Amino acid sequence: MNASVLEERAGPPVAMALAWLALLTCACWAWLAFQGAQPAPVTAQLSGPALHGPLPAPLRSGQLLLVFAMWTALYVALMLPAAVGAVAAVDRIARRRSLLGSGLTPWLFALGCLLAWTGFAAIVTLLHWTLHDAGMLDATLAVRHPAATGLVLVAAGAWQWTSSKHACLQYCRAPFPALLAGWGRGRLDALWQGAEHARTVLGCYWLIVLLPLAGGPGNPAMVAAVGFLLLAELRLRDSTLAACLAGLGMVAWGTRLLFP
Repeated sequence: MNASVLEERAGPPVAMALAWLALLTCACWAWLAFQGAQPAPVTAQLSGPALHGPLPAPLRSGQLLLVFAMWTALYVALMLPAAVGAVAAVDRIARRRSLLGSGLTPWLFALGCLLAWTGFAAIVTLLHWTLHDAGMLDATLAVRHPAATGLVLVAAGAWQWTSSKHACLQYCRAPFPALLAGWGRGRLDALWQGAEHARTVLGCYWLIVLLPLAGGPGNPAMVAAVGFLLLAELRLRDSTLAACLAGLGMVAWGTRLLFP
């Protein structure tokens, strides 16, 4: 592996660490604010043999905004390491080609990433809203049925073995050649490329980042495990082996939850 590839992956570590901590802090504060803003549950019984208890009050607009802020901050923090190297590569390409407004180009690329991940967070917020109003979430905002977490784990573990996963992962680890080949001349092309990069990152990790929805964003062990796995796949030398081993572990864990 040559030095240029290593440089593409490195990015500014201090800035990334600070942004990561800031986003996780925002996610924690949004989760705490949402917990404090929840009204008393409605005294009605949930339908179904497995769930019995008070039906939660429907989410109000302010609570929904807190949920959206929580998922947005959490997902941007989790996928930020997969964007830092790409932003640095875009900055180098723009400066080497002496593009007008080259200082703005990496910011537009980063904005494209943020917009794509915010859209994904909006979809997860709608899922969260549906599960909450159906009374399927517990105090940590995890799905009450362990089988739901088991299904997501098995699906995510199986995805770790697919060729599409490995292709997306290799792109995330070394995005410079693809970015250079698809480079456009317009300013807004950087915005579009950022959205495309974020889409590829989501294609690599979308099932894994759904685990906090099933296991609860208030579960620090779940969030830390997902973050560690994403970071390990990006930084370890043999990423394919790491992804496959993680897939085996997730399938085993999910099967145990499905068949206790």
